[in-house]
Amino acid sequence: MQQRYLGLFALVLVACGGSNEGGVKTPDQILAEQEALGEEQLNKQRNGKDYADSSDTTDEERKREWDTKQADLELHRAAHSAETCPDSVVLGDANIDPKTGKPPKGSKAPVKGKDTKAHVSLLFANDGHVKTLTVSPPYDENNVGKCVQRALNAVIVPAYVGAEHTEEWEIDLTGGKKSGPVGGPKDDAPKAGG
Repeated sequence: MQQRYLGLFALVLVACGGSNEGGVKTPDQILAEQEALGEEQLNKQRNGKDYADSSDTTDEERKREWDTKQADLELHRAAHSAETCPDSVVLGDANIDPKTGKPPKGSKAPVKGKDTKAHVSLLFANDGHVKTLTVSPPYDENNVGKCVQRALNAVIVPAYVGAEHTEEWEIDLTGGKKSGPVGGPKDDAPKAGG
């Protein structure tokens, strides 16, 4: 029985001892080996054509011309939000009249006259954010107009290449959900740059 254990121990010793030519490496040897591998990899990258730097074109490839379809979608979302401005701007318990910007006398609802559309002009910068926004009178300085400005100023469209883009919209403040581009809805025409 002892011979078996002694034979097994000898076998394990020979198997684990193996052929360790260099012995245990010192930290300096390991560091030198790592530096040599790193230098070899750098030389391959410099000489190889597979490692061409394409980071300059990546940002340009992401940008494209004005995306009419996406801009229309984002502007419709903001317009629906702006349409609720006459109902959401309150002074105490009374709604503010979208035409005059003042609360109506008594408890009457805001006047729904012929001048219940706000004409809005938006200028988009190349990064897709609204650069300037103007609202036509009488909404340019009253609370309803400021609410419309806040709703539409939040629009962000995809970044694009080219000149700054202007959009003209009419916001229906009667609650009829009839807001849209000035002149009616645009056809699904090809993308127009500029």
